[in-house]
Amino acid sequence: MQCVVTGGNVKVLGKAIHSLSRIGDELYVEPQEDGLALRSVNSSRSAYACFLFAPLFFSSFPFSLRCQLKFMSVFKSLATLEKTVEKCHIGLDEQKDRLTFTLHCKHGNTTLLPFQIYSAVH
Repeated sequence: MQCVVTGGNVKVLGKAIHSLSRIGDELYVEPQEDGLALRSVNSSRSAYACFLFAPLFFSSFPFSLRCQLKFMSVFKSLATLEKTVEKCHIGLDEQKDRLTFTLHCKHGNTTLLPFQIYSAVH
């Protein structure tokens, strides 16, 4: 399973993930009928945020696993993200319990960022 984000939508996704990382230490990834929800809640459960991305936001959206990841900034520098990343593949390796972000940058550079799934709901 893999979703693909291209063009200016990579920047939007990066800003959403960056914003959620300021709220809590965990990222909840929840595919829904109306899109992909990214959620975070702080440790005292007093703050919550959710971004819902419609299927049309993605070039490809066959994603079905709900999972929870420990936050590490996927997109550390939003300025660099905007200037260099052309496409982002979000893939799932169910055998290794990993969610990977593959950033395809200008000039043929590719960066693979694997994240261990903290918990998964099938």
